[in-house]
Amino acid sequence: MTHSLLQNLRTGLSRTLEGDLAGMPPHDRREQYRRQIRMLHGPLSSLLLALALLETLRVAAHAFFDWAQAAALGWEFAAAAGMLALAAVYRRVASLRRRVLLGSAFFAVLLLSLAGFGDDWRQMPALSLAGFLLIPVGVLPLLVRPRVALAVLAASTFVAGTLLLALESITVDERLLFGFYYAMSATAGLTLRRARANLAIRLDQRVETLWQRAVSDPLTGLLNRQGWISLAGTAMGDAVAAGQRPVVLFIDVDHFKRVNDAHGHLVGDEILRELGHLIDARVGPGELCARLGGEEFACLLPGATDDQAERFAMRLANDYRERAERFGSTLSIGIATHRDGDLLNDMLARADAALYQAKRDGRDRIVYAAGD
Repeated sequence: MTHSLLQNLRTGLSRTLEGDLAGMPPHDRREQYRRQIRMLHGPLSSLLLALALLETLRVAAHAFFDWAQAAALGWEFAAAAGMLALAAVYRRVASLRRRVLLGSAFFAVLLLSLAGFGDDWRQMPALSLAGFLLIPVGVLPLLVRPRVALAVLAASTFVAGTLLLALESITVDERLLFGFYYAMSATAGLTLRRARANLAIRLDQRVETLWQRAVSDPLTGLLNRQGWISLAGTAMGDAVAAGQRPVVLFIDVDHFKRVNDAHGHLVGDEILRELGHLIDARVGPGELCARLGGEEFACLLPGATDDQAERFAMRLANDYRERAERFGSTLSIGIATHRDGDLLNDMLARADAALYQAKRDGRDRIVYAAGD
């Protein structure tokens, strides 16, 4: 019972803090974290630099208007210089681990500087704590990982709370008022952080949807020509680099015009849709298939052997023949295997030549490219 209650509390807290991220599978959540960290590195770097500059200006203004205290501001000048240096280095660092270390050091120095410890720090007015109100609302929205965000909030709250209780120059009402303002700032920061994360996820999903539409054939669900150009060349290059010999299949529906003329374009579309489903059901991980246009299809099998490619083609042709037999439609397929120096278009051209050889030989057959 206690375990279940704690689990429910953790789930509720996670959903409150993380929004849409909380419902994502762990792998997708980690990928979102990585994307958002990359996206927010620039804005967070700019924020650190702005905070360092503001702290430098604050200390300089303090020294300018109170020359008698200038000598006592050595620590605060050193802290401001350290913050500027850390902000400058943070902008150039690519390692996430080093960013966390540099960011932690920056906020530690910032908190100590805001605390303003000195001989008379217990007599500081409540207004001196105002800088702590900016940390949650300014920093939290740009922190992606929840542990980092909560750690920054906890550190800021601890230092501000310690000062609030220890200062002798402020009244109980001022303590309560500052606590209320700080709670509002923290709530606003966490809310903005959640809204930013949700917006990033939805924009990412929208971009993914638009990308899928841009590279997918709406009739068959396979890649379209643009998708083939964008993805197949890269996949082939990766396979060759891994020591594999990719295979390309060029597939054409036999007598497609005759089917359209005899049965109508709706039947022709249904045949193409069925072929798309058959191809999609046969492809494995890493294999790409596309409708290049009309009744022409292409498949890239990066890791297949010649025998595996031939079995793929034979099963596809047999399955299609069974489904389109009543329309008198079959498949002609040309196959090309990668040769040294081949680009994707080279393989596709040889598979196309083999396809037309299959057409000349009477259709409904599978032909390898010359020399393969």
